[in-house]
Amino acid sequence: MSDSCDFFQWLLQQGLRPTAVRLAVLEILRDAERALRAQEILDAIRARRRVNKVTVYRILEDFTQRGVIRRLSLEGRVSHYELACEHRPPHPHFQCRSCREIQCLEPVPLKRMWAELQGPVGNQA
Repeated sequence: MSDSCDFFQWLLQQGLRPTAVRLAVLEILRDAERALRAQEILDAIRARRRVNKVTVYRILEDFTQRGVIRRLSLEGRVSHYELACEHRPPHPHFQCRSCREIQCLEPVPLKRMWAELQGPVGNQA
């Protein structure tokens, strides 16, 4: 398998028309180095073409329900979105308290995390 998904085929398999806006949403999330707010996705699409805000929000909701993107509802009211395909496994996030930006952290196996929490003497919870 390649390092990125075939969005055109995925949309067809989902019974969705691979429209330019749907493909743009997926490509923007694929290329992002962090989770993006809906407004950031909208702005990136509008840099390429005219698009209705409601259309982008509906696409984000539909993709979230279908499981191809994840909605991150962290501290604050603004949701962030990221691609949720086999190439982007679930991972922890860090949100800065000052600027509210979100950073993706490397996935850590739970077994390793538990070993680190227990410390060198094997503390028990």
